[in-house]
Amino acid sequence: MAKVLIIEDSPAQAAIISEIVKDAGHDALVCKEFTKGVLPMLQPTNPDLVLLDLTLLGPDGTPIGDGFQICKEIKRLTKGAVAVVVVSAKEDDASAEWAIMQGADAFLQKPFAVEDLLGVMKEALAVMGK
Repeated sequence: MAKVLIIEDSPAQAAIISEIVKDAGHDALVCKEFTKGVLPMLQPTNPDLVLLDLTLLGPDGTPIGDGFQICKEIKRLTKGAVAVVVVSAKEDDASAEWAIMQGADAFLQKPFAVEDLLGVMKEALAVMGK
């Protein structure tokens, strides 16, 4: 069983992803605060895996977080010990490539099939030895 931190601005999508993670036998923890930096996101949970949306918007629709930068910071702060899977609606290849360049272990486009999410999670955790 892994601890999975979900960084997603849509409460509905976070709830769906959380249920998928729990049904797979993992602990699902939803991050509700994106504006205080990456360390406060990681410290209380100490996750094995982060499922990260790239575009994080506030309730009024203004950007409050950059998933690319958050990914880079997670990898830096954890010295690469936490797997990061980007789960994003971005459709362009450049976003996927840039996410990988920032340290993401995988990129999954929304909408996704449950089996695809579980497969990517399993691969990312296996690479991390978890």
